[in-house]
Amino acid sequence: MLRSTKILGRLGFLWSLGFLVSCSPRVATSFWRIGTSADSTRVGYAVLHEGKKVRHCYPITRWTDTPDKDTYHSLHHHGVAVESEQMAYRIYFDKKQTIDPYCKRTPGLELAQSYWYPNDSLLAAGYGDDILRVSGTVGVGSVKYWNGEKHVHIEPVAERSQRIVQQSHDKATVEVAVKQWEIEDKKVDMAVQYTLCAGHRDMRCDVNLSSPVAGLCTGVQAIPVKSVNPEWTHLELPNGVLLASWGTDYPVNDTVKYAKETVGLAVFIPKQYAGDLVHDQSNQLCLLKQSQTKNHKSQMCASAHFYLTCVGATKEANPVATNMTEWLTYLRNWAAKLK
Repeated sequence: MLRSTKILGRLGFLWSLGFLVSCSPRVATSFWRIGTSADSTRVGYAVLHEGKKVRHCYPITRWTDTPDKDTYHSLHHHGVAVESEQMAYRIYFDKKQTIDPYCKRTPGLELAQSYWYPNDSLLAAGYGDDILRVSGTVGVGSVKYWNGEKHVHIEPVAERSQRIVQQSHDKATVEVAVKQWEIEDKKVDMAVQYTLCAGHRDMRCDVNLSSPVAGLCTGVQAIPVKSVNPEWTHLELPNGVLLASWGTDYPVNDTVKYAKETVGLAVFIPKQYAGDLVHDQSNQLCLLKQSQTKNHKSQMCASAHFYLTCVGATKEANPVATNMTEWLTYLRNWAAKLK
């Protein structure tokens, strides 16, 4: 991974994508296309260094492409990211569309300096880092499909896109979308928007489809991914269903330089959208019921929403929980306010 940065070009001062406004933002987005030195005239162009390795990048606000293109490796940190002072999340730009969390040691915006991969100097200065190895799982709150035996990724599709929908001083929304997803003997367009607000570690997730999909699901992964007896549970609350997991694992494959992280994950699905609970070897999932309406062409559309959150128990200086019992106490209070 690229672990050091040097910003070149006409940045002025960037919070990943936009110019600094009159007062510092409390949320930010980060969406970087990998380019070449020929892109040096682009506003926001940056050169990232790690030893002899060099990566040329420039910020973008949207990208749409066909699935035969390697969008995952064409983007720095592999997809669009959004952060508050509490947490950051990135969404992989590929068939997985998995959400991966980045935890702050102390509150603050970091991605404009760390680009998701803080170098040794930034880590020594107290920056946060990626805290979870998601592999091919649901991560926390990713939208997947339940095929009756296990979760599967969003494929095949005709087109994929990611974009930054909006960013203000205290709220940002990013979107991942597909067109003509071949599923349940039909082709479905789907857009999932994730909204993060200042002062929050949790995100709201809004799912919109051109047609209902019975096997649509979300949930939380086991930690580690291949846990024999995963520490996960679900709670059926008066206003919905809460899925929670807890565990300790190395966040990356480098087990020499990086220590294990203890992490708590959770997803809350409001009662009207909570379907059957299912699980496979590495994921605890809930099927998403969808509200159905007709669009302007009198075609049946579908929608649902849910919420996700995360804690880095060993990374954060003052975590909201240090064990599963404390995590569930925190989550009950969190979920009680959601609808």
